[in-house]
Amino acid sequence: MNDIVEVKDFKKLKKEIRTKIKKTGYWSKKLKPEMSKKDFNLMMDWWQGLEEKVSRLAYLPHLMEEANQKNRLAKNLKIEANDTMLQYSKEIRPIAFWLKGLAVAGLKKLDDKNAKRLFEATTDLKWILEQGRRLAKYSLEIREEEIVDNKDVYGIETVLNLREMMETEMEYEMKVEGKTRKIKTQGELMKYVHSEKKTEREGAYRSLFAEHKKHIDKLHAVLVSAVKNWDYEAKLRGFKSPISRRNVANQVPDEAIEALLKACTRKGEIFGKFWEYKAKNLGVNKLSRFDLYAPMKKKVEEKQKKYDFEETKRMVLETMYGFTERFGQAGEKIITDGHIDSHPRINKRSGAFCATVGPKITPYVLLNHDKTLRSVYTLAHELGHGIHSLYANCHGIMAQQSGLPLAETASTLAETVLFEKLLEKENNKEAKKSMLWEKISDSYATILRQNYFIKFELELHEKMKNGLGIKETGELWLRGLKEQFGKRVEVDGVFANEWSYIPHIVASPFYCYAYSFGELLSLSLYKRYKKEGKSFVAKIEKILEAGGSEDPEKVLKRVGIEMKDESFWEGGFEIVEGWIDELI
Repeated sequence: MNDIVEVKDFKKLKKEIRTKIKKTGYWSKKLKPEMSKKDFNLMMDWWQGLEEKVSRLAYLPHLMEEANQKNRLAKNLKIEANDTMLQYSKEIRPIAFWLKGLAVAGLKKLDDKNAKRLFEATTDLKWILEQGRRLAKYSLEIREEEIVDNKDVYGIETVLNLREMMETEMEYEMKVEGKTRKIKTQGELMKYVHSEKKTEREGAYRSLFAEHKKHIDKLHAVLVSAVKNWDYEAKLRGFKSPISRRNVANQVPDEAIEALLKACTRKGEIFGKFWEYKAKNLGVNKLSRFDLYAPMKKKVEEKQKKYDFEETKRMVLETMYGFTERFGQAGEKIITDGHIDSHPRINKRSGAFCATVGPKITPYVLLNHDKTLRSVYTLAHELGHGIHSLYANCHGIMAQQSGLPLAETASTLAETVLFEKLLEKENNKEAKKSMLWEKISDSYATILRQNYFIKFELELHEKMKNGLGIKETGELWLRGLKEQFGKRVEVDGVFANEWSYIPHIVASPFYCYAYSFGELLSLSLYKRYKKEGKSFVAKIEKILEAGGSEDPEKVLKRVGIEMKDESFWEGGFEIVEGWIDELI
């Protein structure tokens, strides 16, 4: 991570940032509606340069901590970074308020006419700055914003960090091949959810929830704190609803997300055929929730193929280059720059993510590669995020990254392209069926499961107004599972506490629709790509190149996508239905 900043130079960078922050006073004196376009551009260049430095300061301890969640140095550096970011936010806020057309003591308000003149001088930031003025109504007073910043960093974020530390320290116990085994990480435990043995699948879930149950009072306290914190601020800022706060941050209209949720709920029925087929294959009358991710029983017993990381990289890059040369080059750059932390280890966080530090730094990817085909798709997914960032690095740091829903476009598209290519190359009928089986399971998890996370949150935030205990929270979760699965899947009562291990519900309320949004959008784009061929790639690349510099709704309309239309989202299910039909 030396290209972010070397640990030995961390304090030097912090000092440099604090020195540059002082220049806000210089620019504040120049803030007049009639200021020149030249001065305005110089100011915005200075601001973006400072933003890049602050991002580097914040990301170093963040990535260090994700690589080792017990790293004391990382935690100490994180405190220093947070303090610096709070100072930065405080000093830069008068400039941000002035650009939004809000009142700032000692400054003449920026009127619409001069705002338009100045914003058009910086085409890269034009939409972002205009959006800032449109959303100014959600801003608080300057002093209040400073209080909220401090409350977030040393209030709710500390609560969420404690929850993460609690989970990191959890150890699990279950029987594996007849012997009781201690498992030190959640990532290692959850591998058994995909085991061929029913006893291991059920054992993994029961072990997971047993450990969470020991801490359920604390985990529920975190949930209440996160929900109350989110909802209070949403109300304070004047958002129409708690989910509207997320939608505005994601730059998508409420109507688009309402259409998405309705389409997912209605079309989710297609997975019912798959669950019935899965039950038949497993030799049971009805599928159990413990068996949701069970592998397919094959006619001929064979060992599950293992993919070492070198082979995984080769497969993924080959697919990327096959899609388009530029896609492949961007993916290869992330690998050759050594920006992938690939394998699991003690104290490393589970899961996977891609981190974009800024336009001048190659994105970083964290994985927990376990040699399964699923982990091959995970590399494609996370590289897709990085590729998206590299496509958009022509923009400054303020305009590089798109909102959450569009941010999932390249990642899920990369997964789909890889899957279709591997499926096409596979000649063994049983192996093909097994691949379809796994892919449909993953699509369920990305589309329908995430949809019900959001439906749970909508009810949770509403009911939490009058208080919601641990038992009631579990009952609410179980009702959602029963609606989701109907009579096709048996749900054991132990899943009442499943909410407690899903971090997004507390860390990023209403985040999860980004997955179903991204998956259905990428499937629709892939459907067009299959129909129109290579000529459609350029249109996909235009979406990626836009980053966060344009209105997402307008970006999609250019390729004929109307995100408020339920039928568009329902159309995204066609490829999944095709996979199910091919399997069955």
